[in-house]
Amino acid sequence: MSRSGRIALATSAMVAALVMTGCAHATIGLAELDHMRSTDGTRAGNDTAQRTIVAEVGECLDGDNPGPVECSDEHTVEVTKKGTLGSDLGSTEAGVPPGESTVFRAVFPRCRSAAAEYLGSASYDASTLGAWLVWADVKDWKAGHRWYRCGVAQLDGTGRPVARTGSIRDALAESFDRYRVCSATRPSAEVPETVPCSEPHMAEAVGVVNAGKADGPVPSEPEFDDKARTACGTKVHEFVGADRRDVAPSWRWPDETTWRIGFTNIMCYAETNQATTGSVRDIGTSPLPN
Repeated sequence: MSRSGRIALATSAMVAALVMTGCAHATIGLAELDHMRSTDGTRAGNDTAQRTIVAEVGECLDGDNPGPVECSDEHTVEVTKKGTLGSDLGSTEAGVPPGESTVFRAVFPRCRSAAAEYLGSASYDASTLGAWLVWADVKDWKAGHRWYRCGVAQLDGTGRPVARTGSIRDALAESFDRYRVCSATRPSAEVPETVPCSEPHMAEAVGVVNAGKADGPVPSEPEFDDKARTACGTKVHEFVGADRRDVAPSWRWPDETTWRIGFTNIMCYAETNQATTGSVRDIGTSPLPN
């Protein structure tokens, strides 16, 4: 579940502030859990001799294979952090790795922090770049290996990584607009539908507002809404360069499940009263882009 809110557009019949509840997954920075596990690499010998070759920080992965590939070649994930899963995460059944939700709660907040540092912006949820996680599969786990790797990927509208070439280290520090998220739907009313900002869209992501820590209390809906209303309003004003009747702040916030794995940001959008194919960044009082 995710939630949404907004300050109504001047042309809308809605009340001045609208909070809605909808069944939706977080749309940015989180891929489906069952696509994050590595598949078996090439192994020889018995279980005790098995060891998967795993990419190091700064190296790249292609698809589900945890082995390194050249980042100049086509790949899907760039490694940002490496680590070892603690014994406290072990399954109660001998030789069986812990469940996905257990691993994500323990590790993914670290991956999100690593992604922010690697990409050059703590606001990367407002971009098409997101954090990724792979870890030891069943055979590796049985052989005693507990590795995990955090990474970053460029995500499509469904949260899956797209193939790309070249590194995205510091990509957002160099050009955030190149990766900015736009939505074909109104975030205030329904789940955002990520589209290129050159295509018709109803909203642009303008930034994020941190609402707490993954291991802390999840704010209530009114608390999320109160924090978002002022903060997102300020971000939209700064992004647009003026207060306008045809552009309004809207926002989305995480449910408890995504909060616990590190999605503690409120996403702020500049939502327009008509579809545009250009950015409202710095338009001031000029007409909306066509």
